Amino acid sequence: MLWRRILAGLSGPDVPAHLRADFTLLTADHMRGQAQLLFLGFILSLPMVVYGASPGAGPIVAYGLPLAIFVLSSTGLFALSRPRAKVPNCEEALRVIDTVWKLCLVTAAIGSIWCIASWASAPLQTRIYYPAIMSIGGLVLGYCLMAERSVGMTVVVVTMGPPIAVLASTGMVMDVVLAVAMAIGVGFQLTMMVRHQRLLLNLVEERYRSAELARRDPLTGLANRRALIERFESFARRDMAVRLMVVDVDRFKGINDRFGHDMGDRVLQTLATLLASHARGEICAARLGGEEFGLLGSAEALDPAIALQLLREIGCAEMPHGETITASIGVADAVVSSPEDWNPLYAQADRALYCAKNEGRNRVASCEPPESHSPEEIRTARVSNA
Repeated sequence: MLWRRILAGLSGPDVPAHLRADFTLLTADHMRGQAQLLFLGFILSLPMVVYGASPGAGPIVAYGLPLAIFVLSSTGLFALSRPRAKVPNCEEALRVIDTVWKLCLVTAAIGSIWCIASWASAPLQTRIYYPAIMSIGGLVLGYCLMAERSVGMTVVVVTMGPPIAVLASTGMVMDVVLAVAMAIGVGFQLTMMVRHQRLLLNLVEERYRSAELARRDPLTGLANRRALIERFESFARRDMAVRLMVVDVDRFKGINDRFGHDMGDRVLQTLATLLASHARGEICAARLGGEEFGLLGSAEALDPAIALQLLREIGCAEMPHGETITASIGVADAVVSSPEDWNPLYAQADRALYCAKNEGRNRVASCEPPESHSPEEIRTARVSNA
């Protein structure tokens, strides 16, 4: 059915769940700027509205309704000019959208009342001007609010619907012509809202893909160091006990020298697959650089036994160059509360990794976080052979 296709088209694109937060933030930011211009435009146009009031409309229509729009517009400007949160969040974004929607919806209803009352009380030769003026205001409203489809559509319908219905009911040719023209304008406006929302969604999708690429190691597909640190910072904001495992392939340079760097890359990709199998829930697997990888998670989620299990898996895995490989793992634990805690935690894991290498490789070492470490102290770290 044609009407079903029309309704489906006006419904606009569905926003995927993983993009809704970013889409909401972008929509709110767009609407904040547009709505401020809109409210300012209302205030600047009110003197002309008062000046052009119908003589027979009465003081409430001529002065009271414009005054109400002035109060609403001033309220909107004040509400939207308040300082934004340093870190944008969906809760604030939804408040902005809700505020703009309520203020514009009430303003649209008042505008429709003004239009119909002025039209009904004006002389026959001038009354058609009022719905014409209203149509301009309604389309401007719709344009400024098109970032949020439901907001824009309801406001446009409230603004334009009553004048269109009144004009179409008179039976006078020019009234009907104007009603049809206004209805066509509404249809185009609603269509443009959907197209605009699709453009915003495409922009959010591109941003998301770019952010994902910036946080992924291109060779292995694992998270990169930047993404791992961001995960660490999310733990730090919650004052959590975390565990970091740094995994380094033993004698990897020999693989590159004997089989070439392409084969070395394939070995790293195979190792990355093993690490990725342990990245569940809050555990993040990342390539830190070269042949060094990391597993980061809460101390509760990232069990220490995973390190020994991973060593066994690496030793038993079929590698592209036809030989087995081994790895050394350094483990560090800490309760973190600040992004600055990353460097000490990584330094502990790195010292433990050095200890594992120094004790013969193919083993796990954990290191306590004392104030300083001498070579003798490093050797006292706990070492477990796979």
